[in-house]
Amino acid sequence: MEKMKNENEETWKWLKKRPAKNWSRSHFESHFKCDLLLNILYESFNAAILDARDKTILSCLERIRVYVMLRVASRRSACKNWRYFVRPRIFKIIEKNKLCSSQCIPRLVGKKLYQVSHIYGREFVVDLKTKTCSCRRWNLCGIPCPHAISTIFQRRENPIAYVDDCYKLKTYMKAYEPVIHPIPSMDQWSKNDLPPIKPPLYKQQPVRPKRVRMKEPGEVEVPASSHQTLGLQIILPHQPSLEGFSLK
Repeated sequence: MEKMKNENEETWKWLKKRPAKNWSRSHFESHFKCDLLLNILYESFNAAILDARDKTILSCLERIRVYVMLRVASRRSACKNWRYFVRPRIFKIIEKNKLCSSQCIPRLVGKKLYQVSHIYGREFVVDLKTKTCSCRRWNLCGIPCPHAISTIFQRRENPIAYVDDCYKLKTYMKAYEPVIHPIPSMDQWSKNDLPPIKPPLYKQQPVRPKRVRMKEPGEVEVPASSHQTLGLQIILPHQPSLEGFSLK
C-alpha cells in the first residue's frame, strides 16, 4: 500500500476505502478454497448460450435445458475416466509443487507440526493436522503447497490424501449425480380439458402520456422554422383594406 501511495495517491485513496477482503488475497477467507479475485462464470455461461439468447422465451429456455442436460451427462462420464482421485488439473498442480518442494528442508517439531526452511532463507510453519501453512497458499486453495509436500514426503505419504475434499472424485460424482430428464416435443404431450394459458391482461399505467416523441441517440433535431434559426425578419407586403367595400 505504501508503494501504491508513492506511485499514485488518488488510486491509494480510492482503494483504501474498499474492504481488503474484496481485493487482497491476504484477507481472503480460507474456508472457500478459492484464491481467485474474479469470477467469470457468467461470461462463460453467456458465451455458451449465445445462439439461444435471440430466441423467444420458451425456445431460449429449452436450449439452455438441453445444453445443461448434456453437459452434466458428459461431466459425469468424464469423472469415471480419471486416473487419480483428484481432477487432472489439480494433479498437474501437485506435480509442479513436487518439483518446488526439493528446495525445502522440513524439520519435525510436534506430531504433525513442522518448521520448513527454504534454501533462500525463509521459514514456514506447516501443520498437517489442520492442513495449513504460514504461506497461506494451502489454506486458500486447499492444494498442498511445496512446503507442505516436503513434510508429506518426509512421512512417506501421498500428497493427494491431503487435498481438500472439494477436488476429489467422490465430491465431483456427488455434484453431477442428479439427472436432468429429457422432455419430448410439444406434439407428444398429453392432452387435458383445462383451458389454455393466456397472457395477462394489459393495464394502462397511471402516468401522463408523452406528447413528444423521444429522440434517438445521435438524431439531428430539425428546427421549427428556418427564419428562427437564421435570425431573419420577414416583412410582408402591404395589403389593401377591404373595409367599406361591398361585393355584388
